[in-house]
Amino acid sequence: MKKLTVALAFLPLFAMAENGENVVAQGTNYVASIDLNKVESDKIKVDIVVPKITKEEVEYHMPKIVPGTYSISDFGRFVNNFKAFDVTGKELEVKSLSANRWQIKGATSLHRIAYWVDDTFDSELDNPIFEPGGTNIEEGKNFLLNTFGVFGYIDGMKNQPYEVNITRPDNFYGATSMILKASKGNTDTYVIDNYFDLADAPIMYCVPDTTTMQVGGAEILVSVYSPNKKLSSSFVMDNVSEILTAQKEYLGGKLPIEKYAFIIYLTDGTGVSGGMGALEHSYSSVYYLPEMEPANLTQTIKDVAAHEFFHIVTPLNIHSEEIGDFNFIEPEMSKHLWLYEGSTEYAAHHVQVKHGLVGVEDYLETMSDKMKSAGYYNDTLPFTVMSSKCLDEHEKQYGNVYQKGALITMCLDIKLRHLSGGKYGTQELIKDLSKTYGKHKSFKDEELFDKIEELTYPEIREFLDKYVAGPNPLPFQEVLNLVGIEYHAALKTKRITMGGIRIGYNPETSRLLVQNTLNLNKFGKDMGYKDGDEWVLYNGQELNATNYQKVLEEFSQVKPGKKVKMVVARKQSDGTYKNVKLKAKAMEIEADEQHVMQLKENATPEEVNLRKAWIGQ
Repeated sequence: MKKLTVALAFLPLFAMAENGENVVAQGTNYVASIDLNKVESDKIKVDIVVPKITKEEVEYHMPKIVPGTYSISDFGRFVNNFKAFDVTGKELEVKSLSANRWQIKGATSLHRIAYWVDDTFDSELDNPIFEPGGTNIEEGKNFLLNTFGVFGYIDGMKNQPYEVNITRPDNFYGATSMILKASKGNTDTYVIDNYFDLADAPIMYCVPDTTTMQVGGAEILVSVYSPNKKLSSSFVMDNVSEILTAQKEYLGGKLPIEKYAFIIYLTDGTGVSGGMGALEHSYSSVYYLPEMEPANLTQTIKDVAAHEFFHIVTPLNIHSEEIGDFNFIEPEMSKHLWLYEGSTEYAAHHVQVKHGLVGVEDYLETMSDKMKSAGYYNDTLPFTVMSSKCLDEHEKQYGNVYQKGALITMCLDIKLRHLSGGKYGTQELIKDLSKTYGKHKSFKDEELFDKIEELTYPEIREFLDKYVAGPNPLPFQEVLNLVGIEYHAALKTKRITMGGIRIGYNPETSRLLVQNTLNLNKFGKDMGYKDGDEWVLYNGQELNATNYQKVLEEFSQVKPGKKVKMVVARKQSDGTYKNVKLKAKAMEIEADEQHVMQLKENATPEEVNLRKAWIGQ
């Protein structure tokens, strides 16, 4: 019945304006149109016929913040020349109330809104938008449209259906998780149930490079924009198909979606935000990554794609009221980022070790790195407090959701396995929470721990109160001992190192570089590294972004005292590069290794069995 109502709302009804042109008649829905063939100074025009309004004054809103970003964006900053019209084309009075709000008077006669949207990729404004959550408008090349940066809504009318009509260049294709309702000539039409779903569905138009496959009953689409054609969608699909299949099994053999889109934009430069990465949506994810050799993007794409793809569970099917009825202007943040981001990040790595895509040692090293990274944040700040205040008071602590958030879930998983004799872990807990709630049912923040206790054990409630809602450091040694893993917060070791340098990448020269020398050890000082040195040769062989992992493995086996020779390209004052030869004798550096995890040699059969139930190995 509901579908029928929506379908009727989009019948092509028309009225006649005074100038003789046909205009779309108003109903209960929005009808939006943009023409990608008409670009002015990296701006596109947005026309929206709004639902029939009965109030004299209304507000049109663009999002201040959107789900998944946990930072203020103020997308209204990128709106220009905002106007409102009645059905005859007469302008109505408009007043700007803030960066994201416009008041429209005489709204009972409001028929249409029009404005121009500037892209965010080239913006010179303060507080730049992280590119995966922004818009790109490159006439004739690429249009990456995060819909929340293009379309808004009338306050109080977010639940009305939205029709979006996009007129595209002849040879362009729109990659999105949205289902195409119709395509007439060069105009694509999408119908969406409400503004929440529209804002959750980015779209990229460009000359198509797409690949699709079926996984667990869902159509998986990969779309790639690579300006210099270095990366193809088929390469990406070949490299993520294995992990997608593993994720399907991890989630019970069938995916809870019909379609999912990986939208990948590669850049051969540096973005205004200075960052790289991805932004999740319920049925898609957007990637902004450097255009480097495909082999060097493989593991990055696997890890990031695994994380973003798992968001089809949280928060799509498990979310609080703050997310279920998201306030795009004055949002209230949920206390449970450990669940939305932490458990998702944990699952993205756990699925790889459990299904044999990475080894146990590699997995433990990944979790050790998270322990080290978590050390840069306030470990006594309760995670629930940080989550609820991550937009303001604890903004700088937000990054810990990917570190300690994942570690919280690791400990929770092991404790659940221990209490259930290996039969029940976070995989099963997430499934049970999904059944309890689902896409259309939100939980109350203060009731989540009660529900988890009801589904599991009183000991789990104690853990959540103490380590998630409380200020206590996670009990790594106690928990890891249950699965036969020896844990050391610090351990003195000796090892060959590259010199204590931080490695970066210069997309302009396609070379790896010494990003900084703040922590140079004796070997690094003997070599004579300087910030910005770009690697050219190692012991006579080329050292580049394609083979550096292999070279680093070779280097780690070098005997102390053996001479190491390197050639680096060092930038000169005139902007040119000069090759400089560096050399030193390899040496073992003594250091306190942090957060060391090793498999116990004398693990009990119970510990080994529980470890197998936990990670499958």
